Amino acid sequence: MAVKRTYYATVDGHDGENIVNLTENAHANYTVNVNGKDYQVDFEQINDTIFSVIIDGKSYAVDMTEKGDKFDVIVNGDHFNVEVLDEMKRLMKMRTSTTVEGRQVIEAQMPGYIWKILKDVGDEVKAGEPIMILVAMKMENEIKSPKDGILQELFVKASENPQESTVAIGDKLAVVE
Repeated sequence: MAVKRTYYATVDGHDGENIVNLTENAHANYTVNVNGKDYQVDFEQINDTIFSVIIDGKSYAVDMTEKGDKFDVIVNGDHFNVEVLDEMKRLMKMRTSTTVEGRQVIEAQMPGYIWKILKDVGDEVKAGEPIMILVAMKMENEIKSPKDGILQELFVKASENPQESTVAIGDKLAVVE
């Protein structure tokens, strides 16, 4: 059965966001749809950073270094800085990238449990700075401050036991003012 995933990619120096739909047809064989255009892609990892990639029958040597959601990619001597986000990370980034003012109530965007609290009530926080870690589907998600301000309230407690710190979509997590 084919595995399908959607990603959102931006390339420094190029306008806009690219919607990338990835369908795994077989091991290392994909159909990649970028902004509505299909490509057949095969790849093999040669070492830690070098990949042999065949796109629609044309071969490329790709040097790629991963730094979280960002990748340094060199193809045929051309260097690209690429950011690749899944739907959840894209939503979280969009939520923190808009300018906000006044009291901000941070709510859970996904169900999970609060694993770690990184800031205390009364702490000064910067926009985009992590306040806590929410674990959902075995992945750690940073819950970040939407603005510069003071952490006024925390509505949750952290625990390594999911039953003790479970949150649902829309649950209040914190307030930043």
